[in-house]
Amino acid sequence: MVRKFQRFSEVTDLIGFMVLCCGNRFPKVGAFGDDQSENLEVAFLQLQEGLPLIAKKLGNDEKLREVENLIGASLVAYRAGDRMRGAHLLQDIENIIYPERFVEYAARKGEPL
Repeated sequence: MVRKFQRFSEVTDLIGFMVLCCGNRFPKVGAFGDDQSENLEVAFLQLQEGLPLIAKKLGNDEKLREVENLIGASLVAYRAGDRMRGAHLLQDIENIIYPERFVEYAARKGEPL
């Protein structure tokens, strides 16, 4: 089952979910069942479905290609059993989408960065 995203925040929520669950930690919810390998493939298919919303947010073809390459590299890492590298590559995507996310967080908390 491929997910149809309505909002950009749903795509970023999926990325966070993937960082936590990809590899072998998917719960049995929604499209995810007992087969962790299949769950991995489903999650990345869902992320691919979110690319139009990512493209709209970025407004930059070069950055979009970088995101697409990171998605592919992350999937390769997870398939090879390198959970840490796969997660770090997904986090690199988050950094491209929200380059100022930690600065914004610190500002909301009233903390210097």
